[in-house]
Amino acid sequence: MADSPERHDLPQTAAGIGIGTPGAQARAGAAPAGGDLALLLRRLADLALMPAGRIPKPERDLLDLSLSHAYGRLDLVTKRRLAERTAQMAEPLPHLTRHLALDVPPVAEPLLLEGAHMPVSVLVEAAAVSEKHRALLALREEVPPELAAAILRHDDVEAVYLLLANPGSELCPRSMENAVRAANGRESWHRPLVLRVELSTWTASLLFWWVNAELRREIVRLHLPDAVMTHSTIEDTLGEGVDTAALPQLLRFFRRLPPLGIEAQRAVQQAAMAESPAAGVQALSDHCGLRAELLSRIFADPGGEPAAVIARALGLSLEEAGALAQTLGGPGREGLPENAAALFEELTISRATALLQLWDEAMAADIAELHSQALLGTGEESGF
Repeated sequence: MADSPERHDLPQTAAGIGIGTPGAQARAGAAPAGGDLALLLRRLADLALMPAGRIPKPERDLLDLSLSHAYGRLDLVTKRRLAERTAQMAEPLPHLTRHLALDVPPVAEPLLLEGAHMPVSVLVEAAAVSEKHRALLALREEVPPELAAAILRHDDVEAVYLLLANPGSELCPRSMENAVRAANGRESWHRPLVLRVELSTWTASLLFWWVNAELRREIVRLHLPDAVMTHSTIEDTLGEGVDTAALPQLLRFFRRLPPLGIEAQRAVQQAAMAESPAAGVQALSDHCGLRAELLSRIFADPGGEPAAVIARALGLSLEEAGALAQTLGGPGREGLPENAAALFEELTISRATALLQLWDEAMAADIAELHSQALLGTGEESGF
């Protein structure tokens, strides 16, 4: 039976067969309009922010992949809203979270600062994006060792300062040593480094060379104990008069250097005056067993505190210490400056001896192997 004219003449409109409505366009395979797509993305983003228990995991996984594919079409306002809400979620969508964390700082900021359930691997990856990302990461309430190491690797002065000053950051021994070695000339790092609880006696002895007089005194006070218990154990076991030369490596940090008496002082001064300050340094090296390279560095230091350290370890008075510094410091060098004299008064022989031996060991060829083994023992690679 032929169709009626009315059937053929029916207008092809949305009212007739539904073409023209967003849902019908999608069902028919037509591309939705830009406004409709933006609305759809916002609605899907709302689903992504729902608690994990409200949507089955397989559906969440597909939603995560879909939003990841369409991430570039999200506007900044939507991305920022997603980042703010995702930062508070206990089970954020992994792919979407990574996209947000690696985005521009205005988008990534909530996740980098406050994302409590962010995978460390994503945080480490975000640290490579920009200096602003690293600065935000350094301000997190908790900065795990892997992330701290990643921030340090990029060597941004401001980001590293924020990291060191953040009590919630955790630095492994290798990171601490790398930070200390890079701190020369970067004054903003000095005080935070001195105040770090992770600063070992070894790394503190290295940092001593870079910092000002006030912080040198802080290093001595905070990181160079008198080792009373160890000294007591040695004396109780070996007695006071035993020859400790047979155990040099075991006892070097606790064995007192031979005092520099009047005759020895005269010999050092005569060598320096007859030949050169370098000859006097060598004579002192022969007397106390410390490397001549170390002694030269000590007496060349403009602050004078290292000279105060060796003077205290050798049992000299403040006047004798000033004369020794003047003799071995080269032309134009005067006695101990006021700040060095203040440190001299605060030092004990035990602390001064330990510090000198740490400096001396730092110049030894076997120090790299020693610390490499220590770091490998904690699951790290050597930082040397």
